[in-house]
Amino acid sequence: MTKHMPPQAMTLFDLLARSWDVETEVRSLLFNASGTSLAAVLADGRLAFVSVKDAESPDSRVRVEADTGRPSIRPRSKTLPPPVFSAVTVARPDVKPCRLGDQGFAFAHSETGAVWRATARGQTLAMNAAREDAVMALAALPCSGRIALAYSDRLVLAAENGGAEVAFVTLPHDISRIVVSADESLLGCWGAGQMSIVAAGDLTLKKSIPFCSEVLDLAWSSCGRWLVAGCADKAVLLVDVASGEFDRIVDFPSPVHSVGFSIKANAMVTSGAFRVVGWCLPDLPFGAHEGTPIESGRPGLTIVDRVAVHPKRDLCAVSYTTGLVVICRVGHPDEMLVREGTGAAVNALAWSDDGAHLAIGGEDGGLSIATFPRNMFK
Repeated sequence: MTKHMPPQAMTLFDLLARSWDVETEVRSLLFNASGTSLAAVLADGRLAFVSVKDAESPDSRVRVEADTGRPSIRPRSKTLPPPVFSAVTVARPDVKPCRLGDQGFAFAHSETGAVWRATARGQTLAMNAAREDAVMALAALPCSGRIALAYSDRLVLAAENGGAEVAFVTLPHDISRIVVSADESLLGCWGAGQMSIVAAGDLTLKKSIPFCSEVLDLAWSSCGRWLVAGCADKAVLLVDVASGEFDRIVDFPSPVHSVGFSIKANAMVTSGAFRVVGWCLPDLPFGAHEGTPIESGRPGLTIVDRVAVHPKRDLCAVSYTTGLVVICRVGHPDEMLVREGTGAAVNALAWSDDGAHLAIGGEDGGLSIATFPRNMFK
């Protein structure tokens, strides 16, 4: 006897998101500066590229009922175009890429380690004027048309067009991560148990701090006063750049994979606890001062694994080790379910600069772009 199963109801995520199986773990995600392309670095060293433009965007599928005024979104009717993959293994999965100009990306080549570039459509090319040494970290300085590159303990500023070296400085330690302040005046560099702050204009070393824990994420406050690091030893490092002093927030239940600053909410948020952890700016916990804590979203029984702050609103995307993804308001208990748990952890969350798209990459090879209608968040 044939058993007929009722059709499964579509979720909000099914209606808003485009999803693909890239067959291997997604390590990092990055939208290009123009917001036209998403690049994913895969665990096997391939790059996957997805066009952000959507022929059936949620806004185009929204319908408003004439009698009730109630909006609804119809399902997609067309098959999604697949991602464009690099023809061969080209990228080092342990080195995060950075933006290159308006359309492209820069990444570390898997064989030589040298810096290469990729176009928005997935073509990969060597940067002929760049050094041939292995690059350990990259960061973009788009306003000055440069990229910061780390070669062991050598910090280099290079032209984004071709990769020619403009300036360099040798730091007292190897460099594994670089982060650029919002005004591009300062660089935060971590590696080999030390954190250095460098002036981007002339590469003057302003401060070097001994710090042995592994850094998982780095972020600058928009005002440039605070450099914050999420750490593997279940702590957050705070550096007060103006005074040159630093402190640690300790005893998180889990390693802190993500830290970020919400400009709209004027707050710092982190992962690593049973809810999104945060404090109001500029009143962060430092020294004997406890700061002004804020509560975002709802507490639960599962650790918040990663957070990604919305670029324009007081919102934060939150993922858990179960694959569950929600959006919460920073400093408020409000939450919106984006995706049910899949059983596989999310490795990367990234917003587009306009805040319309949220990219999600998982350890199970799932790659998604959730696109939110213009009137979704009021």
